[in-house]
Amino acid sequence: MPPFFKIMVMKTFLCFLILAVSARGATLKPSEEQTGIFSRTVAYVFSDSFVEAYALAGELEETIPGRPIYNLLYASVIFAEMSDAEDYSRKQSFTGRIDSSISMFNDWTKENPDDPWGYFFAGTAHAYKSVMHGQNRSWLKSLIDGLKAKGKFAKALQLDPDLYDSYTGMGNYHYWSSARLGKYIPFLPDNREKGIEEMGLAMDSSIFSFYPAAGGLAWALINESRLSDAAKIGKRLYEETAGGRVSIWILGGVYWRMGNLSLAGAYYDELINSLERAGNQNNYNLIFARYRKGVCLFSRHDDQAAKREFEMILKYEVSGEVKEKHEKTYKKTKEYLKEIKSRENPKPK
Repeated sequence: MPPFFKIMVMKTFLCFLILAVSARGATLKPSEEQTGIFSRTVAYVFSDSFVEAYALAGELEETIPGRPIYNLLYASVIFAEMSDAEDYSRKQSFTGRIDSSISMFNDWTKENPDDPWGYFFAGTAHAYKSVMHGQNRSWLKSLIDGLKAKGKFAKALQLDPDLYDSYTGMGNYHYWSSARLGKYIPFLPDNREKGIEEMGLAMDSSIFSFYPAAGGLAWALINESRLSDAAKIGKRLYEETAGGRVSIWILGGVYWRMGNLSLAGAYYDELINSLERAGNQNNYNLIFARYRKGVCLFSRHDDQAAKREFEMILKYEVSGEVKEKHEKTYKKTKEYLKEIKSRENPKPK
């Protein structure tokens, strides 16, 4: 599964709130101040500022007994950082926090069945679990948690049709379950267009889910070959996140699919520089980005520059797991190097 898709999926569910009690009764609906905190957290994540995102999460640590809001928020940042670096060594910490949150949110909705925000939170937590199962190619488990997330989001919208943030999760479930899981589970209905419409609604009208909804919608549009529309979203994200890596992955993918390899190569070069500045890489994403940059250069007959990219791929020290995931990449890299050598030393006619 390409890293940009993983990144897209995991950031799509970055929706966070905190407990408040209103005159209408117990609810998890956020105050204006709290909404600002969550909006800033999402913005930090999408601009790759994970240290700042963790710091904001810390402000919510003492919320309610069991700390389900804090655990969900903190887990979401962990997942974003793991996916950004393609390093899942903190999976146990993430899973523990998500499972704890699910348990507490389920208790909350039983005691407060009329609170749409409780269902929204529960749906968000199940969505994270679904994504993690998908990372591990546990498609049945991914489908089960995805269905649970969908049910919670649907209940939230039934109670409050204006809770547009729920359409982020609903839209992603409808689209990607059809586009991905449909290959393995034939009886699933094709809800791709419905999912696209829901993500568009969330992008335009949600309280704090613009970034995740926009990212999810952009990748769905790329998958549907609606590349001009995806490019518009990618450029807007690029501007609003000061060149955050999610936007660069999107724009690189758009122009790669368009066949504009000059522009695609420029974005993959920018991505490489961003990843190297971030550090703490297991080199999975760097290998992917350098491979695509190398192909772009090769297609323009800039053989020496392409050769440097391909040779760099083979020099990276990687784990056995990364090497296995990139088996095809290594094979194709060697083939390109062989072709470059043949160009340099053509056989006499």
